[in-house]
Amino acid sequence: MGKQSQGESLWGPLRRYVPKAAFGYVEELLNREVIYLKVTRPKKSRAGLYFYDEKCGRHVIYINGNLDRYNFLITLVHEYAHLVVRRQYGKAVKPHGVEWKRAFAGLMRPLLRVEVFPEEIVKLLALHMRNPMATHFRDQELLSVIKKYQQH
Repeated sequence: MGKQSQGESLWGPLRRYVPKAAFGYVEELLNREVIYLKVTRPKKSRAGLYFYDEKCGRHVIYINGNLDRYNFLITLVHEYAHLVVRRQYGKAVKPHGVEWKRAFAGLMRPLLRVEVFPEEIVKLLALHMRNPMATHFRDQELLSVIKKYQQH
């Protein structure tokens, strides 16, 4: 993700992609594992991707760099939830099954605060997390409210 200088976080470059109040939490999550995280050019088919690279023995997460801070954060946590499930269950569970839904909701819970998201988004995200879809981009009500607050 970037060079680390003394006193600077390896994940410091992510500050421009996530809400300020979420950075510490994101940094904490990413420091738990050996992860290759790449902010990519936009892909039409997906906003993010997680996989485990058997050859290198590391988790890989790609996130589209054109997402606003709120969609970037939600997508990053979505992909990190896949990592958590992979760690806990291996390949034996469905990608967006009950285990992933539980992991995603649990990882998002600390972020459902008005310091991170506007109150309107917090309320809709809390509803969405009761039974998260394979992609939050299918939740039209949530997307329309996020669009009101979009900031790059």
